[in-house]
Amino acid sequence: MSCTRCDWHSACYQSCGHRSCNRCQNHSTSQWLDRQIAKLLPVAYFMVTFTLPYELRALTKANQKQLYSLLFECAVSTLKDFGCNDKAFAAEMAMMAVLHTHTRRLDYHPHVHVVVAGGGIGKDPHGSIKTWKKIDGKYLFNGYALAAVFKGKLLHGIEQAGLALPLTPKKWVVHCQHVGSGLPALKYLSRYLYRGVISNRNIVSDDGETVSFRYKDSKTGSTKIRRLPGEDFIRLILQHTLPKGFRRSRDYGFLHGNAKRVLQAVQWALRAVIPRPTEKPRPASSVKNVLHRC
Repeated sequence: MSCTRCDWHSACYQSCGHRSCNRCQNHSTSQWLDRQIAKLLPVAYFMVTFTLPYELRALTKANQKQLYSLLFECAVSTLKDFGCNDKAFAAEMAMMAVLHTHTRRLDYHPHVHVVVAGGGIGKDPHGSIKTWKKIDGKYLFNGYALAAVFKGKLLHGIEQAGLALPLTPKKWVVHCQHVGSGLPALKYLSRYLYRGVISNRNIVSDDGETVSFRYKDSKTGSTKIRRLPGEDFIRLILQHTLPKGFRRSRDYGFLHGNAKRVLQAVQWALRAVIPRPTEKPRPASSVKNVLHRC
């Protein structure tokens, strides 16, 4: 870009369309968020986070597609088992899971966020009539109990996959929290769904040898600066690139794309307000080659 009245000029990079680019995929993010909002129910929502232990991260880096898939499978299976085996609830739950591989410092930290609807489809003792069962209050399941079952499933899955377990982790963390209507959790997850792990505005400086970026410390809440050699910064970013064709977001239960009729029946029974679908055209670039700046 350049100005016709002075010597000012600048560069504006066009969209490349890659799903790991930090300037692209805003349209895809908006579309995903709209689809998830259309599935929201008038019930309480919970976000359950399953974290891969530190001792298994090297194994996961070397076998990303297998371990990421296993992480999804074990996390969802654990929640489904708890939902079906709970005597007071005993229903099939629906959920949406998203894989994250980074911390705010951009270190390698694979974990899965699962947004769970506070209700499910149960059956009568004869199994012939399906009923809606609702979870009351702000409590879903015990995090320590979830971690114990998740541990058994994941270790068994690694063994079944024929992978050598370097060291059995001692600490397993599963965090379960109430997230209200579910919309705040969806907006949070959408930030990193179709974009890279860092935005351009968080890159403070690049002097040709080192790159500095800012991040918010999760413990203190203060903004900090991390400075790395250029090669290490590139390595830090590339380690979060997913295997080709791997889906970061997945729906389960009656939220799955193949269960639209079941979801519609649940929405009708709960008298859910469904937003009218609107087509959002892909925004066209408004940048022109010639601008008047002065």
